[in-house]
Amino acid sequence: MSQAVSQGEEVPETAVRNRSQYADTLHRLDPDADEPEPACVEAEYREDAEFTDVPVAAYPHYSLCGNPECFGSEWW
Repeated sequence: MSQAVSQGEEVPETAVRNRSQYADTLHRLDPDADEPEPACVEAEYREDAEFTDVPVAAYPHYSLCGNPECFGSEWW
């Protein structure tokens, strides 16, 4: 799956999602984290959340995180 993001980068094959049944957003994987964790501040806001890495192609109905650290552009 090749989906362009606003920064002109390609969406990776693997992303991170919250394991909650209400999750609907994919995040860029934090390369420095020991466990699957979003590159953005989502994990800090949801300390009790559990994240898992998933293939992006398996979640076409999920939106991409708009934070600059994930798939979004610069904050205004």
